[in-house]
Amino acid sequence: MQDQKNNTGCHYDYANKCDCSEDDKCGCDFPNNLPHDFSLSCLSSEELEIVATLPLATAVQKKSQDKERLNTNEPAPSSPLATLGKLTPDFTAPAILSDNTLIKNFNLYKYIEGHNAVLFFYPEDFSFTCPSEILMLNEELNAFTRRNTKVIGISTDSIYSHLSWKELPLQKDGIPDLSFPLIADFDKEISTAYQVLNKKETALRATFIIDTHKTIRHISLNDGNLRRTPTEMLRIIDLLNHKQDTITDCPQGWKQNFFFERPEKEPITEIFSAQN
Repeated sequence: MQDQKNNTGCHYDYANKCDCSEDDKCGCDFPNNLPHDFSLSCLSSEELEIVATLPLATAVQKKSQDKERLNTNEPAPSSPLATLGKLTPDFTAPAILSDNTLIKNFNLYKYIEGHNAVLFFYPEDFSFTCPSEILMLNEELNAFTRRNTKVIGISTDSIYSHLSWKELPLQKDGIPDLSFPLIADFDKEISTAYQVLNKKETALRATFIIDTHKTIRHISLNDGNLRRTPTEMLRIIDLLNHKQDTITDCPQGWKQNFFFERPEKEPITEIFSAQN
């Protein structure tokens, strides 16, 4: 038998492999006798020995779980969509109120009790897109109030950053006269709980609409350069309020005060007759 100690997985010599026993299990250190995976063809003999000790069952189990999740159309655990239809995570955090009062223990559940709510995550203060979104929400705040809905802004900035931003005039891209609270998620715990924290450690441009039972009923995510408008938020809230008052199904594109009469179903025979 030739000395094959210097062979590696990248130079597997099938022609000169050890043939001193059946199935090449003689105990020599030829690569064919080492535990290895042929898919790892560019690893050395020493590396192959290390790979052989790894818990492959764990990887197989994870692959099986991923396949099962895809078959059930469930979002990945790290996706904010995983919270849809579930009780919204509660939090207590610093906040600045409409009159610029700073409070250390703003509690979500206490604030939204008996109301619908819009949680409006945005990336950062003093940016270009964020103030236009927030000011537009502020302009329509009465429309949200009439719909029994609280609006809450959240970013990973500090409470003092929020205050400085609110004290800036409009001409300098400030957000004065803001009439809904801004939450300071400086420790990133809220963004993590809602699974909207990105790699830059800022919040995604995400919107959560919560019903009066504190259940998340709607989630939307926007690219950093795409602005959100209150129009669709108000439509979703109208739909939530409408469904609470009646069992009538709503058609696609439904809006409040929109009259819809479901057409009667035609008998199958009449449908075929019309086609012929």
